Amino acid sequence: MIGKIISMNGRYLEIELEEAFNQEYLKLLANGDDNFVKVIELDNRSISPQQNALSHALISDVAKWQGEDPYWSKQDLKYLYFGKRAIWFEHSKATKSESKEWISFLIEFVLEWNVPIPKIYRYLLHETSWFYHCLKYRKCCICLDQADVAHVDVVGMGRNRKKINHSDFRFMALCRCHHTEEHTIGTSNFMKKYMITPLKLNDEDRKKLRIGG
Repeated sequence: MIGKIISMNGRYLEIELEEAFNQEYLKLLANGDDNFVKVIELDNRSISPQQNALSHALISDVAKWQGEDPYWSKQDLKYLYFGKRAIWFEHSKATKSESKEWISFLIEFVLEWNVPIPKIYRYLLHETSWFYHCLKYRKCCICLDQADVAHVDVVGMGRNRKKINHSDFRFMALCRCHHTEEHTIGTSNFMKKYMITPLKLNDEDRKKLRIGG
């Protein structure tokens, strides 16, 4: 059921619903307890030109890798995405939020299957999922060579990496060449040069990405 927010005050919302709740059904759901609802914000913003351009660039790269016409590769990817998310993606109807999820899916597909891309597209660097999946698949976020996990924040001499609290640190995936360059020109200059957004990861994400303890 969809509704419109009429007013907001801290944790309190006044919502006008498209149709009235069935109060008897609400009592049945509550089973003698309080009624609860889940509030999900709907995104009214359409896919941005940058998202659209990045999506089609990645689809084109997948098509070249497959030796397929981009139209058919796009359809294949949409069916795969539907199988994973139960959502049929359409560029013309997508919101910004939906497009972000779709692009994250494309990024993971490219990295997982080692799909060659001609360059690191500028708009890729606007996507947090690019840096996340580069860590996941141990691909350098600058050149896509084999990478190691690099700490952006200094661990410190003599500290045992297995015993430190990794939730305090930010991470990026760098090949040895670019990791050496980072130390040579300094982390701040390095991140500005390559437009890197290092990630701070929670316990669950670090476990998934096999980072630290």
